[in-house]
Amino acid sequence: MPVSTKYLTRCKGCKAFCCTLVIPPVTEQERKKILKAGFEDYFKYIGNGIYEITGKKNKACPYLQIDWTCKIQSVKPSLCRIWPIIPRIKNNKRSFIVVKCPIYSYLSREVIIQAKKEAETISTAIIEHIWNIPEKMKNKYKKFEYEKI
Repeated sequence: MPVSTKYLTRCKGCKAFCCTLVIPPVTEQERKKILKAGFEDYFKYIGNGIYEITGKKNKACPYLQIDWTCKIQSVKPSLCRIWPIIPRIKNNKRSFIVVKCPIYSYLSREVIIQAKKEAETISTAIIEHIWNIPEKMKNKYKKFEYEKI
């Protein structure tokens, strides 16, 4: 998803709520890209070629800066790049939802289609991992409305 001041302004406005909900798992390739760019190693291997980004004590992404911007914006993981699109797998079929967070109304149809295309390339293991979260965490997402796309 393209970086835009209007998006970042919206994210700052809601204090990057998405970056405090669930920290996305990353692939080995994404991990290496982040580390090669010189950023800190906050990764823990969890199996299946997937790493978790270990969060701060407040459960926020450790790459979330005090001004609510992303420290690793130029190399952030695919799940972060495609936000607010979230891929799902049900009955072995891939589907997608869009979270109607504050940036949603600023996204063009083309940007949503581009994010959905990128979401189609995300591994099944990553998608299954993001939906395997405690019910308490899932309830935090109820702050927003959703739409199937």
